[in-house]
Amino acid sequence: MPWPSTLPSPRARDFHVSRVQATVLSDASARPLLLALVPAFADASGIAADDAQRLETVVAALVDFTLEHAYPGDDFGEVELTLEADVDLVRVTVHDWGLPLTSAGGEAGPLPEPLAGLADAQDVRLLNLGSGGKRLTTEVPVRASGNGDAQSHQADAAGPQRSADVPDTIEVRAATVEDAEGIAQLLYQSYHLSYVHADFYRPRYLMALLESDELLSAVAVHEGNVVGHHALMPVEGVPSAETGAAVVHTGYRGLGLFGRLFEQTLEVATDRGLASVFGDAVTIHPFSQRVERSHGYRETALQLGMIPAQTTMRGFGGDGPRRRTAALRSYLPLDGRPREVVLPDAYRELLESVYENLGLPVAARAVSATLEGDAVTATFDETRALGLLRIRRWDDQAAATLTREVRQLLSLHVDVVYADLDLAAVAEAAEATAAANELGFFAAGLVLDGSDGHDHLRLQRLDATDIELDGVVCDSSFAQMLKRRVLEDKARVRG
Repeated sequence: MPWPSTLPSPRARDFHVSRVQATVLSDASARPLLLALVPAFADASGIAADDAQRLETVVAALVDFTLEHAYPGDDFGEVELTLEADVDLVRVTVHDWGLPLTSAGGEAGPLPEPLAGLADAQDVRLLNLGSGGKRLTTEVPVRASGNGDAQSHQADAAGPQRSADVPDTIEVRAATVEDAEGIAQLLYQSYHLSYVHADFYRPRYLMALLESDELLSAVAVHEGNVVGHHALMPVEGVPSAETGAAVVHTGYRGLGLFGRLFEQTLEVATDRGLASVFGDAVTIHPFSQRVERSHGYRETALQLGMIPAQTTMRGFGGDGPRRRTAALRSYLPLDGRPREVVLPDAYRELLESVYENLGLPVAARAVSATLEGDAVTATFDETRALGLLRIRRWDDQAAATLTREVRQLLSLHVDVVYADLDLAAVAEAAEATAAANELGFFAAGLVLDGSDGHDHLRLQRLDATDIELDGVVCDSSFAQMLKRRVLEDKARVRG
């Protein structure tokens, strides 16, 4: 009898998801064996005793329903139970490969008894996955007992558990304008109304972007419903594009959908001739950092305060983070050519380590590129209270222009200003970084394939007090090193 499971101890679970999974045969031992997992899981996850009892009651009801309706009189079927703990809830999934039943719950219609009257469970779903079997999913609200570390979160784009069993009834394809409302509703299911790209909640806005190819999305569709989404967001004139809004419906996680969505997006990026794709993973959501790394992304910059305080994710509690949080920029290079750049001495070692992390060779640039137009440009992102400066050239007037543009952005009450120094066009990189340091800018990292196709040193200046610094979670060893060096440079610059 197969029994694959993981049950980390509270001490070992810092910033990780507490998760247990077991598969048993559908004989008389199935119920007691699966229910035996619940107390140990609850203890390791720091769940209060009365909530653990309610969780056991819900699990028992789902297992009983499955045994009765999927395998009547059959002792050789398989029942798979998965429990995943978030900060204030436990996700329960019971998967079987028995008799087909009609999907129910949510938009799929009324649930059969006794699922319809199941107390202490929210968002109960019965999903028919065709050749992939069936799934019963629900969420049980819980409170921490204080005996474990419940500060964990499951990624919206969780990695595959049974990727070989992705049902052919779930279609992964390019999004069309008809999918816009489904995409908006899927984002709401995971982020409520706090997603950083607020316009993604407006179906007509998404329709316009999809129709104009300004948004190139891959969607997973089951029985007419959008259950997964992964976006490619190109910017005109920039050979790199952001991948994001990566969401898989809670009831469909563990089926390998994110991998299929990513492959679809990457194929589109390659066909468009992009030099790279990137993602900005929030540092309150470390599992998403692992998902990006698993697909070849590598960290290049830690952007403090990029995510507004109101951004929340399902399972983080009603209030969400109370301070602006950081975003960890990661790139997947699609063009492995050597990077001809001018590296300022103050940040040479940092930038060389980032390029090495990306697997990209660096060559000294003999002649700087010539760019027409203003030496320093500024952009104000009012929605996120962010400012962005670009240093395109350094001449006698550049320092004064930089100072003026910084003051202008600060007068607009931005919380953070980022300054991107063109590493292909600014020969006087040392003088430019010294001037930026004098204005309070310190290291964030590297922007790959930015404006004009050039790489940029990204610097940052904080102008708010409600920015999370101590709670920034970086998952990989390189990202942890990057965080340390960013904070050291902040201390050096700000004194």
